[in-house]
Amino acid sequence: MELPEQPPQVKLTARNLRGVTHPLRVRMLTVLRTDGPATATTLARRLNENTGATSYHLRQLAEYGFIVEAPSRGGRRERWWQAAHVNTVLPDDSALEGDDGLGAAYLQALGRVWSDAMTAAIDATPALPPEWRDAQDFGDYVLTLTPAEAEELSAEIHQLLRRRNSPPQPAGSPIPEGAERVAFQFQLFPTSADRHVSHPTDSE
Repeated sequence: MELPEQPPQVKLTARNLRGVTHPLRVRMLTVLRTDGPATATTLARRLNENTGATSYHLRQLAEYGFIVEAPSRGGRRERWWQAAHVNTVLPDDSALEGDDGLGAAYLQALGRVWSDAMTAAIDATPALPPEWRDAQDFGDYVLTLTPAEAEELSAEIHQLLRRRNSPPQPAGSPIPEGAERVAFQFQLFPTSADRHVSHPTDSE
């Protein structure tokens, strides 16, 4: 059965942030977006969690509109879930500056998930085939940019990645020979030395 096309993005607001400010929910939502529909049981197995935890967090993701029920597979009674959107737009200023701290909590959850993924990749590196050890890359650059230049650079990177991106496939779908699913992470932010510096302008 062909899955309905997902809306491209969901914008985080002061309300729906409550549904995704937990690292396990971020991980589950990522799996549903990249690997396609799943059940609480398959997510528990995939993420090394218990089904009670994945069931609870699936209900929370559904309540806030991040996931929807998917058609059941093969007449099985277990509920299947799929992502309601392709990706998430980071919280706007009003959400980040809210007194409830939900915007910051969401970013912290993202940071934990990304950090765990990086650590797992590093741990797995010695066992990788030589061609994937050569293809894998860890690195960083320190640039001197204005906010406008930083925003432009980020947009260019996103544009390049979107050209390479492919839609999520149903669980168990074959991957082309020689290919693997690859995670690309990047973060762009002021360094600690400059984070709180207010530079004077010509009008001051």
